[in-house]
Amino acid sequence: NSKNGCLKCVCEGEYSYESRTVIFTSLNCAKRTDQEFRMNSYSRHQKTATPLIDIPNLDLIQNIIVADRLHLIDLGVMKRLLIGWRDGSLGFAAKLSSLQINDMSAMLCNIQLPSEIHRKFRGLDYLAHWKGTEFNNFLHYASIVVLKKHLSSEAYQHFLLFYCSITMLSSDLYKSNWHVARKMLEKFIIDFMTIYGQQYITSNIHNLQHIVDEVEAFGSLSTMAAYPFENGLQRLKHLIRSGSKTLEQVINRLSELNSHDYYKTHQSSKKYPSITICGESVRAELEEWFVLSTSHRNAWFLTKTNQVVRFVNAIQTPTLIIYGKVVIRNRIFFQDPFTSSVLHIFCGNINNLSANEFLFSYDEIKCKLVAVQSGDEFVFIPLLHTLK
Repeated sequence: NSKNGCLKCVCEGEYSYESRTVIFTSLNCAKRTDQEFRMNSYSRHQKTATPLIDIPNLDLIQNIIVADRLHLIDLGVMKRLLIGWRDGSLGFAAKLSSLQINDMSAMLCNIQLPSEIHRKFRGLDYLAHWKGTEFNNFLHYASIVVLKKHLSSEAYQHFLLFYCSITMLSSDLYKSNWHVARKMLEKFIIDFMTIYGQQYITSNIHNLQHIVDEVEAFGSLSTMAAYPFENGLQRLKHLIRSGSKTLEQVINRLSELNSHDYYKTHQSSKKYPSITICGESVRAELEEWFVLSTSHRNAWFLTKTNQVVRFVNAIQTPTLIIYGKVVIRNRIFFQDPFTSSVLHIFCGNINNLSANEFLFSYDEIKCKLVAVQSGDEFVFIPLLHTLK
């Protein structure tokens, strides 16, 4: 958070006495280079030599990631926006009233997330206790519906720039539009200064302009997230039985597990797709993290022809055949900065289903959908990891 702290560019920050933080108001400054870093040319940026310089073929600028999904996007910008709107700590341009906060919390608690998402939403009163995955799920599956009714038109359209760009950068399916995401993030930063004030352009907001470069180099944001490593720390903690000689305990337990081929014997041998029938309930597991069933939260999927379908039944012939009813006259949910159909987002009335059941093969399915209620209709949003 120093004035010369940006890892990617030579932008120099300034101290804001209003927000009591270092802010970065410049855009598209000259990029740092590995060669100049190794020559110690950035005297205000480099305090001491780094041992990383001895690693061969490591670009000390390009290969050092700032676009970590967990800390930059979820626990960074998304958390900052939610707390700012709730508490007014981003100014009063988009501060929510207590009535709006209660209404949004009720909407969140009523959302039925699919079984692949293990955490239910909690109310905005618990923001300080939300995990990174909760901010992630809010951004991708609840925000555009919950915020539409409560943010001003200007603040909501501004948020859509962030939502659309991060959604595009979260899946390789949208790779052809990543250049559009770059422009939207730059506009998001510029408009952030207008709507909330330049005193809130902290390093997290500034770093949004650098994430497209890293996504183009290394892959979608999901491949640059710290989530797997946080989960790995949890597994290591479970190997410890006392506070004495913790490192030795972990090493011994890992050695024991490896010697017994624990990880090989505990790998799932289940074959997909598979069908499970229990009474009137039918459950089709298409992949390890892709389940369709007759329950409301797992019932919705999108075809490659943009039909929103409710799962009714499935049978296993030589191939998997799925029976479903189509939502009649689904439509786009927003039109700006582009139509929501680009992100495969639609809305419709779930009571307006086709009378007949249609047959679909697995290859006809585009993705599973998260159904979020918006008044008398539902908004259908792709479950990102199921997009094909």
